[in-house]
Amino acid sequence: MGGAGEGDGQTEPLLEKLSNSSSSEIDKRTGTAWTATAHIITAVIGSGVLSLAWSVAQLGWVGGPAAMVLFAGVTLVQSSLLADCYIFHDPDNGVVRNRSYVDAVRFYLGEKSQWFCGFFLNINFFGSGVVYTLTSATSMRQELKVLLRSLQPLGYMRYSS
Repeated sequence: MGGAGEGDGQTEPLLEKLSNSSSSEIDKRTGTAWTATAHIITAVIGSGVLSLAWSVAQLGWVGGPAAMVLFAGVTLVQSSLLADCYIFHDPDNGVVRNRSYVDAVRFYLGEKSQWFCGFFLNINFFGSGVVYTLTSATSMRQELKVLLRSLQPLGYMRYSS
């Protein structure tokens, strides 16, 4: 435990393995306050707000707001932890920026954990894409049914279930 030895595979410094690009490329950031605000709004409001009314109805007037406050606290802690993992001040190599979540996992937990995290992260992305596609298709079908039913009395189209 602890210390770099010949048998534990830690013969080269961790920070040299992390960055495949030059430091000037790492320091180059193109975001502005407006793009950061847009990303925060889309992350917070997102699709979760669509089910908010149903969730509060299921939990009641006490449980619904309590759950919202609880999840706001969880989001605050999670955002704080991610912000702390973004920049690491190394006394030998200066500032190290983790450009992605997987880079931060590799930096703090190692390469094996990076593969593990990356696998589940990509499974989550794929599953989210499938769910969004199915949900949007179902919603578009329902909107089409409503539109065709509203046009039927005018004699434009016929709708059959």
